[in-house]
Amino acid sequence: MRLTNRRYFMKNSATAGLGIAATGLSSRRINSEETTGFKRKKYRMLGSTDFKVSVIGFGCMNMRDPELVHAAIDQGINHIDTAHSYMNGINEEVIGGVMKTKRDKVFLTTKIKWSEPEKIPGMIETSLKRLQTDHVDLVLLHVTDKKEQILRDDLMKIFDEARRKGHTRFVGVSTHSNQAEVLDAAVESKFWEAVLTGYNYNSPPELTASIKKAREAGIAIIAMKSLITTERPRKPFPDIRKDNKDNITNQQALLKWVLEDRYVDTIIPGMTAFEHLADNLAIMGMKLTFDDRRILRRYSENSSERYCCGVAGCTDCRDKCPKGVQVSEINRCINYAYGYNDLDLAKENYQNLPRSNRVDICADCDECVVQCVNGLNLTENIRKARILFA
Repeated sequence: MRLTNRRYFMKNSATAGLGIAATGLSSRRINSEETTGFKRKKYRMLGSTDFKVSVIGFGCMNMRDPELVHAAIDQGINHIDTAHSYMNGINEEVIGGVMKTKRDKVFLTTKIKWSEPEKIPGMIETSLKRLQTDHVDLVLLHVTDKKEQILRDDLMKIFDEARRKGHTRFVGVSTHSNQAEVLDAAVESKFWEAVLTGYNYNSPPELTASIKKAREAGIAIIAMKSLITTERPRKPFPDIRKDNKDNITNQQALLKWVLEDRYVDTIIPGMTAFEHLADNLAIMGMKLTFDDRRILRRYSENSSERYCCGVAGCTDCRDKCPKGVQVSEINRCINYAYGYNDLDLAKENYQNLPRSNRVDICADCDECVVQCVNGLNLTENIRKARILFA
């Protein structure tokens, strides 16, 4: 059964009518709360923001259908995540059309890349115009991977000024690599209020520990890259009305694993189809089962030689290239092309890499000297990158 439009989706969804809330509960509360509907845990406090957000948020990076966002909000998803750079601004414009009628129903996040600090204030104002609102709830300093970036006074002053002007209620950072260092630096800064971090079943224990430390310090933890994307498209979940272990997909088990961590406030899986929305609504509040863990072990073993764990927190290849190329960043761009099936997104992210990270630095290398501890064929990945990005 394909849920191809909003009307059909709403008619057939068993979860219609679930509400959302922003509350004044204790800002340091960590455990999730019970709600009505499925009688499952659906909302958690977002750090020290005094907001309760749905444990499943909406990652809008590749989304082009405003009706999908409307349906998600109608079903109780109240955390919407976009970025200034997504689809060259079109993504924010699509969401802006939804915000005309539903701004008061969501916790709205956008992200601004840090590479040119002097442009950040203007970029925030542009994002607000696209989103058709006078403020967002959270602005993130996007794509950080070093302690030094997190502790830069000039960047903190810019984001503090945006908060003072009322352009955003809260400020934070996002990180696709070296996540543990970024999280620890956010705690040290005593400034940033949220961290969006790659986190999934393949993440190393040190990342889990840093997430716990940051959340206990009151920092909101938002997880991304929770789906180990080695194949597309995602297969639809057949029936959202039954908590039946035989119906759980690999992707749903991966999301359940992340949400089992009580120090994660919410996750933002990407959704581009009503089937994805149905998949994700179905597992909100489900406990991770023994059968789920068995699915995850098998899936992880089968994908280990095709999936780069860099976005999950692995740093074993970091600074190993004698020419300075960060191989995990190349792998992330490749995954957008082959895992997300989005070549434009892959090229956009590749062009945003520092020149020292691009594959033309590898022009005279027949074989990659960096070895992946998980068995990923890095020589083959560099070859793919040359074809895609040359």
